[in-house]
Amino acid sequence: MVKQLLASTLVLVVALTACGSDTVGTSTSEGAPLTVGTGGGYLSATLYAADEALAAQGTPIDLQEFRSHADVGYALLSNTVDVGFVEAEKLAALAALDGFEQLTVAGKVTYPYGATVVVRKDLDVRLQELDGLVIAASAPTCKLLDRFAEDAERLGASLDHVTYEYLTFDAMLPALEAGVIDAAVIKGSYMSLALHEGHTVLYQSWDVEPGDECCPAIIDQAELVLLVQRDREDAAQPLLEALDATQKLSPDELRQAVVTSTTLSFDTLQGQPVPEFSRADDELVALFVEAAEDHDD
Repeated sequence: MVKQLLASTLVLVVALTACGSDTVGTSTSEGAPLTVGTGGGYLSATLYAADEALAAQGTPIDLQEFRSHADVGYALLSNTVDVGFVEAEKLAALAALDGFEQLTVAGKVTYPYGATVVVRKDLDVRLQELDGLVIAASAPTCKLLDRFAEDAERLGASLDHVTYEYLTFDAMLPALEAGVIDAAVIKGSYMSLALHEGHTVLYQSWDVEPGDECCPAIIDQAELVLLVQRDREDAAQPLLEALDATQKLSPDELRQAVVTSTTLSFDTLQGQPVPEFSRADDELVALFVEAAEDHDD
């Protein structure tokens, strides 16, 4: 009787183990789809397109959207996602945290810096009417601010009585929403979100040469960095190949992938540059750490 009971128990354990191998939604289960973290938005265009391609091939990924790309970084450190896109400008700080040694750089998303001035949605002003307003910029010597100031002067607009509030780029749109500032000089990568929130683009120029603290040339206009758990590198290869393949898509195909996966409209994205994915390695971490140290000095 005892032998029969043990045999039945063994059969049950084997059966449950076999069923468990098909379980999805966890990065630790054998055979589970790759879990990929993203903060969403226009910069995730190549990821959305790759997600669609992999699903069509019958090898879907488990795409998990977080409130921000910063949250993706913490998910990677806690090993709750296999792969994730994090903000490039936060990479140096992330690299200093416990758990980063388990991660490796696999790629990056680049986007032109662009100088873009957005005005709060409840204000109706022209370029020549900015005097007296509070405008956010990332630093007094930012290349984006310099480009805007040069063009404003050329177009006859006075900025002599503008009050500048210096904020990080990711704090500017929340400050606009809160009414703390009237306008902001943002990077081009934030423009689609600004338009989506109802703000107005007053000025834009893609003719910005990188080379200072707010637009460092050393990081090649990288906006997002793709990190992979070292023990999931092999499993991530199909995703990397799908991301590589997005380089063959037209700009409108990439925009449509964003429209399908987000609440952004095609009209909002029309005419903007598209994000580009390319492979990268751990040397990128060293570049960002170097840039951060130069900034601190």
